[in-house]
Amino acid sequence: MQNFLGNFECTIDAKGRLMVPAKFRHLVPEVSAAMYVISMGKERCLNLYPLNEWNEVVVSELHKLPPGPKKRNYIRFYSSKSRTLNLDKSGRIAIPPAMLEALGGPKKVMVVGVLNYIEIWSIEDYEKVSHEADDTFLDGEWEY
Repeated sequence: MQNFLGNFECTIDAKGRLMVPAKFRHLVPEVSAAMYVISMGKERCLNLYPLNEWNEVVVSELHKLPPGPKKRNYIRFYSSKSRTLNLDKSGRIAIPPAMLEALGGPKKVMVVGVLNYIEIWSIEDYEKVSHEADDTFLDGEWEY
């Protein structure tokens, strides 16, 4: 899998659909190119994974957790707060209304590549977190 890099300002249409940027769509292997999983992020964003990446990263990490109530709660969270989405012929996904509401019901969003997955932010929230990321980088010692 290639890395998702860059960000794109996109519009949410009246039916709650988002056109996944072509630069991102072309990075997804054909085997899973039409299937994505969307979930709530820890911050006020949505995480969008190609299905194969969801299985390789999220599901496999959940299975690695030690048995017990924490594992069951994590699995419940991801099972109840995630949805499988199909990419339509025009390259759009239909974001569930409750997930759009969790973002504040924006008409414009920032779609951000985060290496192996994609984040979807309201423009305002992304501006804040982007500045925080810049500050972390500039103040930090890590650089590559």
